[in-house]
Amino acid sequence: MKIKVLGGVLCVCVALCVSSVVALAAPERGKIATISIQQILGKSKAALDAQKILQAEVDKFQSKFKADEDALTAMKNEIEKKGSAWSDEVRAEKEREYQKRLRDYGMKTEDAKQEMQQLEKRYMEPILKQLHDVIADIGKKNGYSLILENTMKGLRNRTGLLYADDTLDISDQVQKELDSRLKK
Repeated sequence: MKIKVLGGVLCVCVALCVSSVVALAAPERGKIATISIQQILGKSKAALDAQKILQAEVDKFQSKFKADEDALTAMKNEIEKKGSAWSDEVRAEKEREYQKRLRDYGMKTEDAKQEMQQLEKRYMEPILKQLHDVIADIGKKNGYSLILENTMKGLRNRTGLLYADDTLDISDQVQKELDSRLKK
């Protein structure tokens, strides 16, 4: 009876040893991290510099269009106030002129929007590509199976990830590596 018990204990010990060796030899699976791209881009010097350049361009466009907006508002107010006193022909002519200027303004703003999209692509695309490379490199180097974006940090549209422990977040590590690479 004692032999059977000792044999059973020995089998259990051998099984535990074998499973421990197998676990040590097998690559780690299921290692997960999270990042907040918004947080990374909000702290990255290169991204902040690019955003300053883009904001300066937005400000230029806004000041450029301010005069057009004011002129359109004044024209509309004039039509509303004096329109009833004008003849049908004068009123129709003023409304056509207003519509023409409104279309021109719309075309200018659409052109400005496209120009801003091109500038954003020019300044942000290299940063985002480098960010993707940094995330992939950190993932491989640290043996992560998954790196998920945690959109719950600061964003209103919470999609996908419903909960993540803060200890999984590697945003600061990614941001520091991104800045380091972009300095070069």
